[in-house]
Amino acid sequence: MRRFTAINIAKQASFWSRVFGRGGGGALPGLLAERIDPRVVAKLTRNLKSGVILVTGTNGKTTTAKMITEILEESGLEVVNNSGGSNLTRGIASALIAEASIFGKIRKDIGVYEVDEATMPQVANLVEPIAVVVTNIFRDQLDRYGEVDKTAAILKEAISKHPKTTLVLNADDPMVTTLGEKHKKTVYFGVNDEKIEAASDLAIDIKDCPVCANELLYKSRYYGHIGIYLCKKCKFKRPAPDITAEGLKLTKDRLSAKIIIKKKPKTLDLPIGGLYNLYNALGAISLTSTLGVKAEIIFHALCDLAPAFGRMEKLVTDEKEVTINLVKNPTGFNQVLENIVPSDNMNTLLIALNDNFADGTDISWIWDVDIELLKSNFRRIVLSGIRTEDLALRLKYADVWPEKISSEKDIKKALVEAIEETHKGESLYILPTYTAMLSLRNILVQQGILEKYWDMK
Repeated sequence: MRRFTAINIAKQASFWSRVFGRGGGGALPGLLAERIDPRVVAKLTRNLKSGVILVTGTNGKTTTAKMITEILEESGLEVVNNSGGSNLTRGIASALIAEASIFGKIRKDIGVYEVDEATMPQVANLVEPIAVVVTNIFRDQLDRYGEVDKTAAILKEAISKHPKTTLVLNADDPMVTTLGEKHKKTVYFGVNDEKIEAASDLAIDIKDCPVCANELLYKSRYYGHIGIYLCKKCKFKRPAPDITAEGLKLTKDRLSAKIIIKKKPKTLDLPIGGLYNLYNALGAISLTSTLGVKAEIIFHALCDLAPAFGRMEKLVTDEKEVTINLVKNPTGFNQVLENIVPSDNMNTLLIALNDNFADGTDISWIWDVDIELLKSNFRRIVLSGIRTEDLALRLKYADVWPEKISSEKDIKKALVEAIEETHKGESLYILPTYTAMLSLRNILVQQGILEKYWDMK
C-alpha cells in the first residue's frame, strides 16, 4: 500500500510540475515518493530482470551512462535510466516511477543509474548492482567532499559491501585503481599513447602515491593526474588495462582511436571531441564488453552518439552555432578550454558561475583553472551567474583584456547578449556550472524572450 501511494502521488507531482513549467520532473516526484516509502528505489528496481549498472565518478558520469544506455538498447535491451540529470536517490526514484505502472510494475530489462559519489553507499545498498563503472576522481565541491582521498574512501566503502559486483575502473587514475585492490572481479581501461602530453600543470590533484605517500612519477601524463604512473618506493603502478585506446586523433568536434579488446583492434569514431570523452567511451565499451555485447553493436551505437544535455550539446540559431558544456571543477574546466579554444579570436564565450549547493558553495577552484588561455582567444567574453564578480576578478588576474569582457548576473539577459554579440557564421560557447545549466534548460524549454532566436529541435 505504501509503494502504491508513493507512486501515485509522485506521478501526480510530475504531471503538475510539467503543466506549470516547474521543471521536468527529474527530482520532485522521487523526493515525494521517498518521503512516503524510503525503499521505493529498491522495490521498483526488483522489476528489472537483468539488474542494475551504476556509473559514478567526478567527471563524465552523464555521458558514460548515456553511452552505456545506447549500446544496451542497440543490443535489444530495454533500459531505464535517470537521464533527467538528478543523480541522487530522488532522481533514480523519479526515473523508475516514470516507467512504472500505478501498481509498481516496470517492463524494462536493465537499469543504468548515474550516481553522485557521496550517494554511492546508499544506492548500492538499495539495488545490489551487477556492475559499477568509476570514471575518475578529481577535486570537486570541496564543501561536500574535501580532497580526493575522502571521495575515494566513500566509494571504497560502497564497493566493499558488494564483493560479487564487477568493477570497471579507469586504470590511468591512480586514486581510482585503489578501489580494485582487493576486489575479485575488476576490469581496467586506459590509454596508451605517448604522443599525448598534458597542456596544463594546473589542477594536478594527486602528486603522491596513494599507498606510501612517496612521489608519483609519470611515464606519460595526459591531463590532470591521469596517465601512466609509477611509485619507485612501493612499486605501486598503473595496472595493465584490459581494454586500451591508442593512435588517437582529436579535433574540436570528433575523435578517433584504435581500441584493443582481447588483443583485437577496433576503430572508434566518435562525433564528439575531447580526450575526456575518449575515457567516457572506454568506460562504456569496457562495461558492455564485460556483459557480452558484441563489438560490432558497441561501436555502431557509439558512432551515432548525440551529446547529453549540456555536454558539448550544439544548437543553431540564425546561422550561429551554440555549444553548451558543463564545467564544475578545475580539471574538467581545463579540458573543456583546451578543446574549445579556437585558432582565431572571432568567437564568443559565455561563462556562468553559481555557488548553490548543487554547484558546490566553495568556488575557490576557479583559481586552478587555466583562464590564461583566454588572453588571446575569443572576440567577446560574457560573464554571468551568482558569482559573476569572482569570475571577473579571476580574468583580471589572468590579464584578459578588460575591453572584451562584459558582466551580466541575470543568465537570461547574459544569454541574449552573448547571442547578439556572436556574428553569423561564428560560434558561441557557453560554460555554465550545474545550476546555471539547469536555468539555461528552463529558458530553452520556456523560450519566452529567446523564442525569436532559438531553432528548437
